Amino acid sequence: MPNVDANVICFQCPRCGRDLQQTIGALKANHQLVCDDCGVRINFDTEKLSQATEALREALESAPDEITIKFFR
Repeated sequence: MPNVDANVICFQCPRCGRDLQQTIGALKANHQLVCDDCGVRINFDTEKLSQATEALREALESAPDEITIKFFR
């Protein structure tokens, strides 16, 4: 099973525009992130994040291990 929670989400602070990043697991555990530059608190809907994480995990699990491409002349 892929560990989706270890993946990093990158986004910008809505106040100052600083590039921020955090793991999915940390965002699910702490529904709030504080921008280091301007101090704004950014809230996350952890229920929606959990649902999106589950959908991503299911998609990754259903992806084939190998893809074969054939060229015909």
